[in-house]
Amino acid sequence: MISVCPQEPAVIKFLSGLGNIKFFGKLYLMSKEQIIERADELLKLLGLYDNRKRLAKGYSGGMLRQLSLIIALINDPEILFLDEPTVGMDPRNRRKVWELLDSIKQKKKTIILTTHFIEEAEALCDRVAIIDYGKLIAIGSPKKLIEEHEVKNLEEVFMKITGRRILEGI
Repeated sequence: MISVCPQEPAVIKFLSGLGNIKFFGKLYLMSKEQIIERADELLKLLGLYDNRKRLAKGYSGGMLRQLSLIIALINDPEILFLDEPTVGMDPRNRRKVWELLDSIKQKKKTIILTTHFIEEAEALCDRVAIIDYGKLIAIGSPKKLIEEHEVKNLEEVFMKITGRRILEGI
């Protein structure tokens, strides 16, 4: 039911991209047929299909992030934890990930996302929690937070309500 995509790519570098996916699919007790069907779908969606047989040690940082996300999605989880899933991705691949996450969200699955990309949180999240120096300082929908703080976007909310200690010299 639950899967995680950690901040650092969780891949076995001496396996191919597809070898990694198969390995993790087996850990979820998926059949070979299920693994291949789901792997092909995700590899094509994220643009890694042509590189599926390359060893992961030859992947770029962005490709490793994509592979790590595919591994997290192989079992079609109900709850997905993502820690900085698009760090190191070029804008085109980042947008592919956004579209994929939106399609997962439309299936009424739960995604818990940590990100420093405020526009990513605004685009993808129904609810946002802003944490400053380890304290929860705001929570709500992006729209509600924007209206409440009378600004144009979520990044302006963040800038308005965080960093007080820095500004105050603490």
